[in-house]
Formats: sequence, C-alpha cells, structure tokens
Amino acid sequence: MEIDMFFKRFLLSSAVIASATSPVFAQDADVDEIIVTSLRAIPASDVTSSISILNEADLAIRNSPYFVDQLRAIPSVGVSRSGAVGAITQVRIRGAEGNHTLVLLNGVEVSDPTIGETDFSLWSGLNTQRVEVARGEQSVLYGSDSIGGVISITTGGEGISGAIEYGSFDTLRGQFGINKQIEGLSFGLNAAGFKTDGVDIAGLDGEKDGSESYSISGNAELEITPDWSISGFSSLRRSDSQTDPDTNFDGLLDNANRFRRADQFIAAASINGQTGVVNHIARANFNELVADNFAEDVFTNQVTGQRTKLLYSPSVSFGDTNQNVTLSGLVDWESTNYQRKDTNTAFGDPNQSQTFETLGIAAEARARLGAIALNGSVRHDDNDGRFEDATTWRVGGAYNFDFGGKLRASTGAGVTNPSFTEIFGFFPGSFVGNPELIPEKSKSWEVGYDHNFGNVEASISYFDASLENEIFTAFGFPTSTADNREGESERSGIEASLGWQVSDTLNISAAASKISSENDSEEDEIRVPEFTASAAINWQSSTKDGLRAGLAADYVGSQDDFNFGSFPAERVALDSYVLVSATAEYPLNDRLSVTVRGENLLDETTVDVFGYNGTGAGVFVGFKIR
Repeated sequence: MEIDMFFKRFLLSSAVIASATSPVFAQDADVDEIIVTSLRAIPASDVTSSISILNEADLAIRNSPYFVDQLRAIPSVGVSRSGAVGAITQVRIRGAEGNHTLVLLNGVEVSDPTIGETDFSLWSGLNTQRVEVARGEQSVLYGSDSIGGVISITTGGEGISGAIEYGSFDTLRGQFGINKQIEGLSFGLNAAGFKTDGVDIAGLDGEKDGSESYSISGNAELEITPDWSISGFSSLRRSDSQTDPDTNFDGLLDNANRFRRADQFIAAASINGQTGVVNHIARANFNELVADNFAEDVFTNQVTGQRTKLLYSPSVSFGDTNQNVTLSGLVDWESTNYQRKDTNTAFGDPNQSQTFETLGIAAEARARLGAIALNGSVRHDDNDGRFEDATTWRVGGAYNFDFGGKLRASTGAGVTNPSFTEIFGFFPGSFVGNPELIPEKSKSWEVGYDHNFGNVEASISYFDASLENEIFTAFGFPTSTADNREGESERSGIEASLGWQVSDTLNISAAASKISSENDSEEDEIRVPEFTASAAINWQSSTKDGLRAGLAADYVGSQDDFNFGSFPAERVALDSYVLVSATAEYPLNDRLSVTVRGENLLDETTVDVFGYNGTGAGVFVGFKIR
C-alpha cells in the first residue's frame, strides 16, 4: 500500500508537469550571474555580500552520494550528521542554527515545514549542475528561516546522464536522467536510488544501521511566445534510515531496532513574462513531508508538515550595462500545516493539528553607477496574529576597482519564527512545546574584498551578528521544553576562499573560516567548530577526453556538544577530524566511463553529534554514462 501511494504521488507530479510545461524553475541566469541574493539575476560584480559557487567541476571532485557533503567546500558551513551516511543531518552557516539555513531546489523551498530546517537525508541522487550559497541575513527576500544563509541548488543538464556504483558497507547507488529541448519545449526526468548497510552508529560492534533513499523528479518549460513561458517542477523522495536509541538514559546509544521513514512530495509551477518594461514572475508551490517512526518494527508516531506558497514579483529596469537602476517588488502568501499522530498517550494527548499563515510584501532597489553597485531592500511580514509582525531590511554597496578587485559591505536585519515542533511538539516523557515562544531577531554586518587576478580568484570576509530571543532547549525533569534566551547571542568570524586555475588541466581550490559563536552566557554554541577548512585539486587530461581525477581534504575543528544522559546535561568536547576523499574517471569509449571513489580515506573517527559513530574508510567502483 505504501509503495502504491508512493507511485500515485509520482503520477500526480507528472500531471503537474504536463499541465504547466524549466530545467531551472528559478529565474534563468547566465553562468556569470547570481540568482540567490536578489529578486532578479544580477552580475557577480553587483553582489555586495558573501557568495560561494560550486559548478559541475567542483562537484565532481567529491562526487558524494548525498548533496550535503559537497557543502564542506564552502567557508563557514558546518555539517552535523547523526551517525552514518544517510542519517539525519543538519547544516549550520556562520554559527547559526540548522533552522536558520534556507534551502532552495530549482527555486522551491524544501525545508521540513514542521521544524523549519531541511532534512538532508532525503537529498541524494540530485543531478546537480550548480550550487550558490549566500552567507548572512536573507530574510528580506525569503522571510523566516534564512538569517544564517540560503543554499540554492540548480539541477538539470543536457542529454542523457546515468551512473551506477557499488562498494564498501554493501553500498549501491544509481542515477539516470534525461533532458531534452524540442522547438520551444524543454523537459527533463531524473531517477535515483541509494542503499547501504551502514555501520553500528552506537559504536558497539553490534547490528548495523543502514539507510535507503529513492527519488524521482521531473521538470518542463514551454515557451508560449518570445516574451512568455510557463514551467513546472515536481519531486518525490523517500528516505529510510535505521538508528539506535539511548534506552537507559546514560547519554550513550544502545543497540535496538529504531527506524524512520520520510516521504517528501514537491510540486511547483510558474509563469514568467514581459509586458512593456515590466518583467513578471508568478509561482505556486506545494511541499509535504511525512515522517513515520517505528520501534522494534511497531509504529510509534507520525509527523506531517505541509507548506503552500503563492508568489508574485514584478520588476522594471532602466539604463544600460554601466549605468542602470532596477526596481523589484514581491508579494508572497504562505500557509503551513502541522499534524502529529502518536500512540503513546500515557503522559497526555500528543496528537496535534495546527495551521499558520503569513503574508509578506517586499521591495528592492538596485543601482549600478559605473564602478559602484548599491542595493536596498525592505520586507514586512504579517503573521496573522500568531507572532508579532516583522519588518526586515538589508542595504549594501560595492566598489569595483579597474585592477580586478571589489570592496563590498552590507548590513541587515532578519527573523526566524518558532517552529511547530518548538511550540506544539509533544514527546511523551521527554519534551513539551512552549506556545509562549517569540521569534528570534538577528542583526548583522559584514565587509569583504574579492580579487580576480585572471587565473586566481581570492575572497576574504569578516562578519558580525547578534541574535535576540534565541530559542534553546531548557532541560528539566521529567520533561524539557523550548524557551527564549533573555540576552543576546553573538556570532562573528573571518572566512576566506581561493581558486587557482593552474593550467587548462589543473585547478586548485581552498577555503577556511574561524568562527566565534556564543550564547548570552558567553558559552560556545554546541556543534559549531571554531575552525573549518577545505582544499581540493582537480585534474583533467588534455589528450584523452573524459579522463580526470580529484582529491579533497575537509578539516572540521573541535566542537562542543552535550551529553544529554546526565542531569543537568554535561558539556563535552568532540575531537577534530580530517575527511580525505578522492575520485577518478576513465573513459572506456565515447559514451561510457569507469569511476572510482574513496571517502574518509584516512579512516578517521568522525563524530558530529555526541554518541553517534560515523562511517569509516570506503572505496566504491562504478560506471558512468558520458
């Protein structure tokens, strides 16, 4: 019955594509343009805040089965995985929390509506073409949940793509995609699967905790006239993961059968066109995530989150490339639903059904005056009485020197609303939500310098952010709850990146960051390493088309966490580690290559969350359609 429902949803997603027929659901942009920091695509020279880009060559170096591991190449991005590959994973940007990072897939927000952060265990098998990561306040464009930053993923490609791979931990993954263009119509389909036996995340050499994920997605775009087009995008994903609980409450995991299944369905449609000098974008999208939990193969609870969003954005531009002004507006309405079903009623009724609506109105002005780029944005969100209405803003400026340098600065204010789980969550005997929570408010500023030396690109930034009303878990006995901190939490840091095109065949890249992230008691925030760094080298043959190799090293510094088995919870230190990965591709003919991939080649002990054992060294071999 569950599999039948899975494919019924895929048929529905196919109908969405057929009725609103882009490989890119977000606004189209040239390779040298940025889409994540503005209501319209802009040249990189106009960007006034910190931005990082991963292209296809960058992504091929690690070629990780889960997209989240690619983000280790970005400065100030921290990855916290609760165990082995395929387990629940959080991403923190600039020391902010996981629900402060917004993730867009082809322009559609994919976060879990119930907790406000993205379930990265669902995101394997993406046919990713490009990734943009904007660090710092983005609430003025995207509303709540983006005060840490925004990750924008673009999928697609051209022609037929496919790969299959097998290796350590009895891991098998495969992907197949097709993208075509026919006289004004472009469309694509992509299917992927991943399965691994995993490791014993309790670290007791007991039963292994494996995971599986499957996905199928499609997109289409139809050019109605030279000035108007309609597009559709749909995705259906399933993730199954085994884990271990702390059955005796000593802070350490024990071998027991726990299982989580997450299903996510996304459907979106848009229309883009021009009337006179005004450009129009209208979008509608729906996102549903259903998570079922089982103990010893017996159903325990289900959490369902649904997000429906309608958006309209007009924009008008005046001037030429060197002297221009762009004025853009935005109106978006969002409705989020939360439902929880639980079999444990010993401590009260845990079942919930709640709805939250918000209406956002924003305006953006951008100007290019020769070497100077300026921008200013403001947004107001009407929270329908659930929370205090919020007004957020951002201003920025940049000066482009004629010798290849750019000096930039920006400042802004953002907001994150409490999640459904923090307000209404009820985990019998352990956690009760707090309906009195108020939104978190953030103010930040940054200054940076970028330089293009021709074959070398370098960037350095300093940022400072303060967070009011930070939401934290107040541990108690017998139950804990969520609460707001009374003082300000402070975050600051320095981040740098370097890209060097050594020759036509050799590229070297590196990134590093140092972050201070403290709560209002001047204690380090948990799961935020002070130091992170990465380095990668990518080589491709000049004589044999398709022959390439890559090597990457990702350093994660020591970080704090809590041992929740003691009362009160005890602060513990997690050791630093280095993840070394390598990939190679050898073409057998014009259409087929053999691939080799290695991960954690130094067999480091990796612990991102106290008590959860990570995966050791692995080697994988496969084939790829060229």
